[in-house]
Amino acid sequence: MTYTAKYPEPYYRDMLGLPVLMLEHEAPEQFSLLLQQGFFMPVPRICSLREFLCELVGVCGVYTEKSLQTIFLDGSAVDDIDQAMIRPGCRLALSAAMPGLVGATMRRDGFLKRMREGISLSSRREEGSDIQQDASFRIQVRLYNAVGRDLAGLFLHHGIMVSSPDLAEFFKSRPDSFFRHLRSIRFQGTSLPVQQSGLDFSCLPQGDVVLRLAMELENRKQQSQL
Repeated sequence: MTYTAKYPEPYYRDMLGLPVLMLEHEAPEQFSLLLQQGFFMPVPRICSLREFLCELVGVCGVYTEKSLQTIFLDGSAVDDIDQAMIRPGCRLALSAAMPGLVGATMRRDGFLKRMREGISLSSRREEGSDIQQDASFRIQVRLYNAVGRDLAGLFLHHGIMVSSPDLAEFFKSRPDSFFRHLRSIRFQGTSLPVQQSGLDFSCLPQGDVVLRLAMELENRKQQSQL
């Protein structure tokens, strides 16, 4: 299912000077496990959660209201994405509706939200008002279940920051079918050979790298559906 008319231009190109691994992969949803484990993204300024999702990443309003049913910011449940603020070092988790009583309790503006008032963002005092408003910073993000599959292309198009060991471990655990969707690999602008079973990422330095997907193929599919 497509929720955006097109992939927006990446909002943050420098990615704090980290080396960039660029892949062209026809099935971004197959990266959902990596996105669930957690990654970092730079944010150019303090902003509301709605601004981060809709204006920076490009998640459309319909999806934020209909499909993002469970949101945690720094361990607190979020009901109002206009009031929740993205600040330096925060931890954001996005999920579709979860099953059972726990899922119903954590759901945004659900009938049972009073049961978790103690961990709702609205019940906690916002801090950090003295932070420079226009200074860039990074946040940790986790995407769960259907959200990870639906929004993988958008987040990976902008680029995510992950550690080299975590990235290598993810690729080692992928089945052969994952690599059949891989069309090209570039590291710091240099093309690497595409293999049908596994990848050699010994060229990656230790520390964090940026993983980014070139979305030309997926973007053409989207445009044909408009």
